[in-house]
Amino acid sequence: MSYSSYLTPRPETISSEIEGIIDIANLKDETKTKLEARPKNFLDLTYPTTDISKVIEHITLRFASSKTSSGLFLFEGLKGSGKSHLLLLICHLFQHPEIAQAWLSKNSLTWNAPKDAVIIINKFTDDPHDSIWNMIFQSLGSPIPMGKTHPKLSDFQKALGDRKVILIFDELEQGIKVISDPAIQAQNIAFLQMLSEFSNRSRQVTLFASIYSDRVEPGSTLKRVPRCVVQFDNTKDQNNIILHRLFNNYRDFDKSRIIPVIESHIQIWGKHASIEKDEIKTRFNDTYPFSPSLLDIILKKIPARGGFQNVRGALAFLGNLVRLTHSSHDIITPAGVSLEDKATTIMLKDLDPSGDLINKASENMEDLLSKASLAKKIAPAVLLYTLTGTSGSIGASRDQLIQDIISPSIDINTFEQSLMAFQKYASYFWHQEGRYYFDLEENPEAKVEFKSISYSDGLAREKLYDLLKIEIFKETDNVTVFESVETVKEILKQFDKTRPRYVFTGRRLTKEERHSIYFGADYRNLILLLEPKDDQFQLGNDKDLLKWAKRVIAAKTLAGNTKKSSRLAEYERIARTDQSCIIDRIKKAGLVFVGWEIYGSSVLEDRIELELLPSDFLKDKVLEKLNNDYFPMLTFREHLEGRIDEIKNRLVKEVDAEYRATLGFPVPTNIRAVSNAIRDLCKDAIIGIQHSTGNYCKINPPLNETEIFNAKISPPFETLQPQPKPPSAECPKCGLRSCKCIPESCPGCGQTPCECSDTSCPLCQQDPCICPKLKTKELQLKIPPQNSIGSLRQETAFRLQEYEQSISTNVSYQIFYQKKDIGDLSTLPTGLRGSLSGQGDLTAEIYITKAGRFTKSQIEQQIEALPALAGAEYSAELAVEVKI
Repeated sequence: MSYSSYLTPRPETISSEIEGIIDIANLKDETKTKLEARPKNFLDLTYPTTDISKVIEHITLRFASSKTSSGLFLFEGLKGSGKSHLLLLICHLFQHPEIAQAWLSKNSLTWNAPKDAVIIINKFTDDPHDSIWNMIFQSLGSPIPMGKTHPKLSDFQKALGDRKVILIFDELEQGIKVISDPAIQAQNIAFLQMLSEFSNRSRQVTLFASIYSDRVEPGSTLKRVPRCVVQFDNTKDQNNIILHRLFNNYRDFDKSRIIPVIESHIQIWGKHASIEKDEIKTRFNDTYPFSPSLLDIILKKIPARGGFQNVRGALAFLGNLVRLTHSSHDIITPAGVSLEDKATTIMLKDLDPSGDLINKASENMEDLLSKASLAKKIAPAVLLYTLTGTSGSIGASRDQLIQDIISPSIDINTFEQSLMAFQKYASYFWHQEGRYYFDLEENPEAKVEFKSISYSDGLAREKLYDLLKIEIFKETDNVTVFESVETVKEILKQFDKTRPRYVFTGRRLTKEERHSIYFGADYRNLILLLEPKDDQFQLGNDKDLLKWAKRVIAAKTLAGNTKKSSRLAEYERIARTDQSCIIDRIKKAGLVFVGWEIYGSSVLEDRIELELLPSDFLKDKVLEKLNNDYFPMLTFREHLEGRIDEIKNRLVKEVDAEYRATLGFPVPTNIRAVSNAIRDLCKDAIIGIQHSTGNYCKINPPLNETEIFNAKISPPFETLQPQPKPPSAECPKCGLRSCKCIPESCPGCGQTPCECSDTSCPLCQQDPCICPKLKTKELQLKIPPQNSIGSLRQETAFRLQEYEQSISTNVSYQIFYQKKDIGDLSTLPTGLRGSLSGQGDLTAEIYITKAGRFTKSQIEQQIEALPALAGAEYSAELAVEVKI
């Protein structure tokens, strides 16, 4: 039920025509349209405060009692505190005693003052005087004394005669300030001092004056004499004045009717916040329909910040608030302030002259209307506490916001959700040390969070896929992430089919999906299907991953649009943090390789094995695991050996193509996987190799990779042993029949052949040698293909760390370079293309073997010296001598 059911707003409150400013100059309004010129209406709007009662009591005492009383009434306060209102009230009481009597009787006040007193009233900002005595003497109809100083007391008494004078001076302080001549200014102050002192000796003169402070003239002089002082500092009076001015029936309405309303609110506040129930209940009875917290802000905090001109400003602000809420609100709290109302925001600029903070709060409120159902309540409440707070207590606590927002019709969960939305999304909303406030400095976390919600899930998935390929797998060529069977099949057609093609699924696929991906694909055994180890993982639908991805996009976008280094650093930090969360979550899900045992004609015949892969997902690590653990050369050799009859009389490239195409066969992730196994079979005389350059068996065919691909596999055969040439034959080294290459006689014994008999060990000088034998074994260390010399060096160094003191006796380096559809061959090094140019394809293999005894650092130096070819694959095979 609206509070207007109990309190009736005055018509001028609803129409925004409240007379908030009392101007004594309006007494001269002959049309009587101004409130000041209508005594009855003015008195009806005047609430009998303790200050008013005090002044009336002193006036009655002065004129109706023989007791000593002060004739000086000093009203001290800032603008809008009520000084002019009290001066005008005194004027009407003296000038219109008959009209005033009804108001006095209604408020149980006694008035006893002379009815024939001369009233001299002046507002010095409107009617300034160089000499106050001139104005008084003219009003008394007496000639103005001439002299170099202010009139003597005797001159004033002569002009006064037996009359009583009531002097009402508004803005007296300003009247003195505008006098430019210091001597004349001093004379006026001296004259006022004379009047004030005389008023304490005689009831003929009574002086009522308003000043801002008694620390400046004329207040500092007038306060020296006995006086009645009013400072307008009674908060309860201010509260009553406002309610009386806004509501017709404030003095008469039945307060017992509002007790259930007050108690229902206090009960729900106490349920969710720590409050002093009895104290709030007592205060709420006095402030209803305004909450105690709202009047504390309006009557205490805002004046302390120099805003609203005290009661006058408070009356205007609260009157506008009543106009906006009288038909819809059961009480009025800071949450009832409307940031959408222009009049409200204009008045709030007393506290925020630039309006920047008001605009930021309004902007956040508008942004969150769809995210926070209580946005229109939280934003103004927090803004009021922000604008009126001090450095030690800026903003609102949670308990304060609960009292301002929660009601019997608003659930605590709705409040919590809305408050959380502001914390997450409002870019100028801060929460520190238990207080909520707005600040001109953006909250980068909230800014990123709010911007992130504008991005679609589709865009977030694209970001996740990019991070998976670029930041985790470290490869983008021939790599895709599964979205649908149709999409993946189209993408695979565009990839280089002669190389492994990687498909990250992001979730466990169904049997039907796996079968469909491979159906009809070219070289399908080179399609590597990589699924998460965690069968519950959903890369594209994980809410946390999508949220982090959107935040990464938002943070990077904001970082690109800011010129502030501090802001840039914050956005980059957020992007790094959330990106790290994404990477950790994906890696935690693990990775498995879908190995095919049987690819049947239907899904029911399919058989797969999920092979565990390294948790860091790096391409090189994945390939190393596949090459070393699942598909080493021995696996290919055994598989080929098991089908010798099927591969005989076929070209090596045909067999290689078969392994690239047939699911269930070992996967040739290394381009030389099949050819190396065939070489090994040839070396062991299980097969033979026939090529135009020669036929080979029982040896590793001395053919490069291109040549062996074009060689034919044959049954094994016997090779002829080379016969030594006759003595007369030419020397194979120098080509001469009379060879000079070999010494004619041994330099030790002088005989040919050598007849030396000393075969003792050069170390122990014993024959046979008695030196302790060093036990070693030789390991074969294979480094899988790397995409650069640097990567090969790092990987080799890493692998050799385990054998730090070992010696490599033989090192073979392989460089494989393949590029298709080259726009212009002339862009390649001449060492690879010669002088050819124009379009073409190029495949190059380089084998470099070094024999000797090499340390780890020497191996690294050798790698650094390899020819650098962008886009080439570098691998190595080392024979390492290890102590046992």
